[in-house]
Amino acid sequence: MPFSLGCEDEKPAAASKPAVASAAPAASPAASAPPPPAQTADKVGERPSKIETELTPARRAAVEAKYPPTKGFVLASELQAKLKKDKSLKDKKAAIAAFDKLARGKWVLFTGPLVNTTDDGFDIGLEYTPQLPNDPMGMSRQFFEVTMTQVEGYSKDAFKGGNLGVVLAKYVGAGKATPGYELVATGAWK
Repeated sequence: MPFSLGCEDEKPAAASKPAVASAAPAASPAASAPPPPAQTADKVGERPSKIETELTPARRAAVEAKYPPTKGFVLASELQAKLKKDKSLKDKKAAIAAFDKLARGKWVLFTGPLVNTTDDGFDIGLEYTPQLPNDPMGMSRQFFEVTMTQVEGYSKDAFKGGNLGVVLAKYVGAGKATPGYELVATGAWK
């Protein structure tokens, strides 16, 4: 019984102390409350729920400033558009050979879903045939994968298959690119 009375005595004292204590520091936590969520998001490394993939002049400048060797990089989407215009590309092997001619040895900005994720890398698909007008589902499009490795900012744990990535990588040919940077994760894509 004395134990429960002692607890009861402590409870009112504890209740009265937080009321006084919470009134005084209320201004301090409110002023410092905004920075911790931003720091928490950075620490956790969460990816934004929506990622804009348009390359703006400001984004290009930021990326090239952070990674000077990539200056003058090309867009995979522009190269993909060239492939789609080439009516002679009927199979994956020919499409990869055509892409090799356009991109080998260049820094290329790839945007799209990351697939086939492994501890060491992932693939991003590139279309080489256009979608036919009578195909609302897009099943007529053909594509090949570019396998990327040694990508700074990439962690298999941070990506689920199909998550959108913004990757600047050096295309070496034969459907492979290395090294590279996942620009959202490295903070270069704002």
